[in-house]
Amino acid sequence: MNLSFYLKKLKGLDLSRFRETAKRVSAITGRPWRAVLLDIYFCTIKYGSGHVDYEAFRMYEKNSRQRAEILTVGKNNKLYKQFNDLRYINYFESKAMFNKKFDEYVKRDWMLAGEGILYGETEGTALPSDARVPGQGIEALREFIRDKEYIIAKPLGLSCGSGIEKIKVSDWDPEALYDHLVKDSKPLVEEVVRQHKTMDLLCSTSVNTIRVITILQNGEAKIVAGGIRMGQNGIFVDNFNAGGIGVVYDLNTGVVISDGYDKQRGVYKTVPESGVTLKGFRIPQWEEIVKLVKEASLVVPQVGYVGWDVAVSADRGPLLIEGNSYPGQDNAQEPDLDAGTYSSIMRILYEG
Repeated sequence: MNLSFYLKKLKGLDLSRFRETAKRVSAITGRPWRAVLLDIYFCTIKYGSGHVDYEAFRMYEKNSRQRAEILTVGKNNKLYKQFNDLRYINYFESKAMFNKKFDEYVKRDWMLAGEGILYGETEGTALPSDARVPGQGIEALREFIRDKEYIIAKPLGLSCGSGIEKIKVSDWDPEALYDHLVKDSKPLVEEVVRQHKTMDLLCSTSVNTIRVITILQNGEAKIVAGGIRMGQNGIFVDNFNAGGIGVVYDLNTGVVISDGYDKQRGVYKTVPESGVTLKGFRIPQWEEIVKLVKEASLVVPQVGYVGWDVAVSADRGPLLIEGNSYPGQDNAQEPDLDAGTYSSIMRILYEG
């Protein structure tokens, strides 16, 4: 690689964040922060890591072989492009289109508020025009909320749990609620999932999802990585960016093999709320979860690299919360255990 290639790679990066990361790592390692910064730049070019992966996966502690095994954001992007036909991505990027296409596996009531509105952009894709989902009016909302104490309202295009709202129905007049959903761009309304009692042990205020990452290869869905996400401190979403905790599990058994970790890679040996030990926790109904995601992987085979978020309900078994056509590399990977790494994914795909 020549100098111009390096400069092109670094162009447009937020260098202030690189410096902040270098200074935090310097405080841990005792190395001069400028030397750490150069190493971050080197890893960005060599391994496609950037500053987030460098810190989260402690690349400053690892040798070149260990660094190369990590699923960095750059390598994740390569998998995304290799296995996904971007003309079909909207089935996953639009929550409305996802719920319609995967309704059999969503297994809960949902609707879209907004009479006369067609949700789900299909321009420039290979999707049929009927893939778009029509919004419904106030009378449909009245009927939807009639027997519900709470509902979940979601924006259609945001990720990482952003903008999701849990609404107590009795606090709202139906007309005011309808206006709120439409004007605040949270038109997707869903029934609240009643969680399996075992998953409740991880956090009772959030629906704790099992991330199952699959790659469709030669018509077969292979599970290549997975983790569990749980809320804490009373929050009702389990996402990392909302303060959640993650663990990784054995792909064959569904048994947790790591301690918990948060976005900053802080370590949790037990669940803060219940005191349950995380390592050794067994996901309930694991065989049914495997069957669910392998079947769902065949619904839109053009999108072959997906991170499925699965909840285990108390009354309907495993169900899909959503599918992510760009699975994050941070919440289902533990390099020290060779779990969810690039090298482990390649072994599963090409060595059987």
